[in-house]
Amino acid sequence: MTSITAQTHATLDGVIDAPPADALLPYMSDAGRQGALDLALAADALLLARETWQGLARAWRDQTGPMAERLNAMPKYVVSATLKSADEWDHTTIVGYNDIADLREREQLLTYGCGRLARDLLADGLLDVLVLSLTPVVAGTGRRLFDDPGHLIRLRLTDSTTFETGAVRLFLEPDHA
Repeated sequence: MTSITAQTHATLDGVIDAPPADALLPYMSDAGRQGALDLALAADALLLARETWQGLARAWRDQTGPMAERLNAMPKYVVSATLKSADEWDHTTIVGYNDIADLREREQLLTYGCGRLARDLLADGLLDVLVLSLTPVVAGTGRRLFDDPGHLIRLRLTDSTTFETGAVRLFLEPDHA
C-alpha cells in the first residue's frame, strides 16, 4: 500500500517556521539522523511545496553523504502553479495539487515541513503519517505547526522514540473516527 508521510521538526510550543538554530541543532543525534535517512530510503519519491523544494535544493544538491546522496538521487515532485522550470534540482517534475492523489496511488511519498501543503493533504485525507520530531525548548514566537486549523484534528500515536538529547520523535496517523 502506498502512502504520504510528512516529516517535520517543531519546538515544544509547536514552532516550525525557522526556529533559532539552538532550538534544533543541540537536539539532533546520530540516531535521529539515521531515522530521517530511514524515512527517505523507504520512500519512492519526495513531494514538496515550491518554497520547501527551493530551500532543500540549495541545501542538499551540492552536499555529500548518505542523506544527500539519497535526496539528490530520488525522484522529486514539486507542487507549484508558478514554477516554470525544475532544473535547479535533478530528478524533479513539476506537478499540480490535483495530481497528488494519483501519485499517492503509485508511490510511497515523503514530504518535509508542515506548511500549507501538509495541512491541505491532511484536510483532504491524503496524509497518512505525520512524523513529528519535537525538541524540548519553547521558542516563544514563530509560525506554529497547526496555526488555527479551524477545526479539531485528531491524530493517533502509533510509535515514538526518545533520543538521548531529549528530543522525541512521534509517529502519528490521522484518526478519522
